Amino acid sequence: MPRDRINPGRSAPRSRPGHGRATASDQVGASLGGFTLIELLVVVAIIALLMAVLLPALSQARARARVSVCMSNLRQLGAATHTYGTEHEGALPRGPNEPLPYMPNQNWEDWATNQVWIGGLRRPNGLGALLSRDLHELRTLFCPADDTSDPTEELRKLAEQPDEDAFCSYFYRQRDQTTHDRLASLGQNDLGFPARALALDANSLGPGDLHRTNHEAETVNILYLEGHVLTHANREDVFSIREQDYYGFPGTIEQRLNEILFAADYAERDDPTKTPEFPR
Repeated sequence: MPRDRINPGRSAPRSRPGHGRATASDQVGASLGGFTLIELLVVVAIIALLMAVLLPALSQARARARVSVCMSNLRQLGAATHTYGTEHEGALPRGPNEPLPYMPNQNWEDWATNQVWIGGLRRPNGLGALLSRDLHELRTLFCPADDTSDPTEELRKLAEQPDEDAFCSYFYRQRDQTTHDRLASLGQNDLGFPARALALDANSLGPGDLHRTNHEAETVNILYLEGHVLTHANREDVFSIREQDYYGFPGTIEQRLNEILFAADYAERDDPTKTPEFPR
């Protein structure tokens, strides 16, 4: 009998249960709800790629929207300032004509500030002079990109007017670096340029609680006398109070506020980083 002939006494081997079918490990590439695992991974990779592309664009769109709302706030503050002026012989709204506790040779009204309520005096300061009748929506005082809790805490203070100081999101000029105190003309700053800026985004890069910025200190909106608003990049922190400016208070802060006002005035005509330096 040939060796390769099947022995008729033996039955053909029977397949074990499941033999010839795909096991769990064999189903890695099998159809899962209509998709193979490879197809699913491709879809996930495409979604991840789209998110990587779209998220920065969405973030930029949100940032631009906040800048636009901030510009609208400043325009409303400009309109309220002019309404105040028509009722007060063209005068700027400003703080008390009383000495500052930390600089007795200057008055509250002489300093650019984002303080709107003086708790110790229980009196308004700066833009706070608009609160009684000219500014109808308190939230206008706060930038939508303010990175502090001010829009909540300070709004409460403004509503209650307690024995606490209250601050807003914008530096307001008052009579700082001006030679006239009427909205028709603020005269000149100490550099000899027309004093034109009324208010701008407040940015402080100080330590701890003194680090308070709008638009992450990257963009600054500036309100000018006629009510128009210009947006500038805050290159070289030209519009920011820097950390080193807090060492030597109050003199160093006064000097820095003057420099910010110089840059804000100059920015209406040219690159603010090219603002001439004040001779010391």
